[in-house]
Amino acid sequence: MINKERAINKFLELVQIDSVSFNERDVAEYLINHFSELGYEVLEDKISNERVPLSNTGNVIVKIPGKGALATEETLILEAHMDTVEPGNGVKPLMTEDGKYIVSDGSTILGADDKAGIAQILEVEAVLRENDLAHPPLEFLFTIGEEVAILGAFAVDTNLLQGKIAFVLDGSGGPGTAIIGGPDYYDITGQIIGKAAHAGVAPDSGISSIQVMAEAISNMKLLKIDENTTTNIGKVICDYPTNVIPESTTFALEVRSLDQESGKKQLDHIVEELQNAANKFGAKLKYDINQSLYAYHHSEDNPVIQRYKQMCERHNLEYQGLVMRGGTDVSGLTFNGIDAIVLAAGGEYGHELQERLIIDEFLENTQQVLWLVTE
Repeated sequence: MINKERAINKFLELVQIDSVSFNERDVAEYLINHFSELGYEVLEDKISNERVPLSNTGNVIVKIPGKGALATEETLILEAHMDTVEPGNGVKPLMTEDGKYIVSDGSTILGADDKAGIAQILEVEAVLRENDLAHPPLEFLFTIGEEVAILGAFAVDTNLLQGKIAFVLDGSGGPGTAIIGGPDYYDITGQIIGKAAHAGVAPDSGISSIQVMAEAISNMKLLKIDENTTTNIGKVICDYPTNVIPESTTFALEVRSLDQESGKKQLDHIVEELQNAANKFGAKLKYDINQSLYAYHHSEDNPVIQRYKQMCERHNLEYQGLVMRGGTDVSGLTFNGIDAIVLAAGGEYGHELQERLIIDEFLENTQQVLWLVTE
């Protein structure tokens, strides 16, 4: 029932609407106008915009009443994010000569992450409406700021949503693939404050902040900590003339873990080594910790996984439940009490200039979404 030409054309139309993070308004207006003209209730999530004031819009929510024999079943949420990464303005999509892929002209990303997910939702709604298919009540949630710390999903006004089960259309791979787990993610930023002195005349009177930082790093467990936990230092900045004992060094690092206890233990370890080094040399330590993702790992008996696995069984799809260390809107939805998993949308090489849409997978994945909401 999926209309191949229509689905592809919608995708092509969407990727040409600029929507780099915090500038999603044009896509939001497109969706508001599209669904309003079809007569559906469309809500602008103003609370999310207040909580993410850098964005020029809020989340968009569309209410689709249930129909037929499934009209009284529980509400299902289909979700995709509106924003893209840089360079994402002025996308010029092209179909490859073999007709298998859609790519950009190479000067920008394509935006399949996550315009493919939005196009899937648009096509599923069109098929439901054209064929008068029975389906449960549906809510379409289009979020802001996913690419910059999952902001829209965390900030969503849950008072506007009835559904407690969500399928986030944002992954790679073919039908049957679902992301069912994600990490805790901590950003640790800070400053070592030592004491400036002349490096040649009075080095003993100074405290080298970079030496303190080096001491801390030498005692840290870094990179792969265990099967669930990683740590990486991204920035150590100390910029002084060589004849000055450097007074200040700033740093930024991350800890991410699929296990809450392991992640917290590693976070405590990092802070402890920073403090130990500062104490050893008589320096001061200032730091901030920001947790932007919260670990989740749905059990196999979770309702959202059960619904998906049953659909896979009915259609002879090989179910693969994956756990990833990257962030998705599932983190924000789960934090807000909504059980969610990520389903493949059909994109590949996200965030790269080589990003592309695998057309057959995009269409097959759209079909599995239709099965999910009609059976």
